[in-house]
Amino acid sequence: MRGIAVLLVLWYHIWEISWLPAPAPWLQFIPETGFIGVHLFFFLSGFVITFPFVRAQLAGEPQPTWGHFAWRRFIKIVPSYVLSIVVAYAIGYAVLNRNGAAPWQEIITHLLFIHTWWQSTYGSINGVLWTLAVEVEFYLIFPLVWWCFSRRAVLTTLAMLAIALVWRVHAAQCCFGLQMPLLVENLPGYLDIFACGMFSAWIFARFGHRLRAPEISPAMPMAAVAGVWLLCVLLIGMFEHRTDPQWQIAPQIYTRALYGLAFGAIALGSLCAPALFQLLLANAPLRFLALISYNLYLYHQLVAREMVMHYIPPHVGDPHFDAAWQLRYTILAFIVTIAQAAFVTYLFERPLLRIRPPRLFWLARGHSP
Repeated sequence: MRGIAVLLVLWYHIWEISWLPAPAPWLQFIPETGFIGVHLFFFLSGFVITFPFVRAQLAGEPQPTWGHFAWRRFIKIVPSYVLSIVVAYAIGYAVLNRNGAAPWQEIITHLLFIHTWWQSTYGSINGVLWTLAVEVEFYLIFPLVWWCFSRRAVLTTLAMLAIALVWRVHAAQCCFGLQMPLLVENLPGYLDIFACGMFSAWIFARFGHRLRAPEISPAMPMAAVAGVWLLCVLLIGMFEHRTDPQWQIAPQIYTRALYGLAFGAIALGSLCAPALFQLLLANAPLRFLALISYNLYLYHQLVAREMVMHYIPPHVGDPHFDAAWQLRYTILAFIVTIAQAAFVTYLFERPLLRIRPPRLFWLARGHSP
């Protein structure tokens, strides 16, 4: 699912540059709403960081320590994130995304993961980095969220759903113009997506063995199909309003939690389905894309836009109405961005992940999430 999420985002941003139509008109809603892959990333984060805690709690085993949790999040997120910022400044890409803030303001707010709090730094340096602020802020509050969730899973989930909904409704009522995206696209506006991931992990840990029983497992693909159907309905409904103001955000004010529901149905339906059905997601290409997904996400827009600026592939004038260039560029952009992400993942990220945590992070004995 992580591989699919990054493919959606990659297709969306490359389509924004090339304007290449989808292979069939009825599929056009996919590239134009591919930004929804970010929601899937948030859902998956909620799932994967919660599952080890729930599993340990149900088994009566020691839960992952917060020291290990912090180290795994730090070593996975921060070094690659900082490297991408250095690259953006080194090649001049960050200058193109300046929105009124001074360089020192951009750097400090990004290093503190609070750059989404101000309009001038929200999309600066590299536009895709806003999601890292949301992710890291959720990691920081997760110990408190888990304390509540471990005692009242259903009640905590409902509270997170309510907070996110109230936050988005307030944003729509007070600030429908320029400020609404700034509010809706910050952490409070996504708490319901994280909550759906957490609750899905709780369901799988608690009832997964029953759902995978021989008499139930063959029916579980229907849940996954229902999730895909709901997701398509939501995306098509959004796509049909693409000429309206704030069309990417306004339809989500009341429906964002439904995306989490769709993701949960797909995840649980696939996890508990027969092995043959699971191959639709658990296959080598998608596993590879999942492995490199973080660096593919960090660099894909930067690389894709730099290709156009450096006339790769060559073009004359406005290439958006040159069908041949659109196709060549799209294919090449996919190849180059994936290759670059694999290069950084295997030569930079993966070696770092093998580093043992410093003594500072060994707060107690336990298993790493």
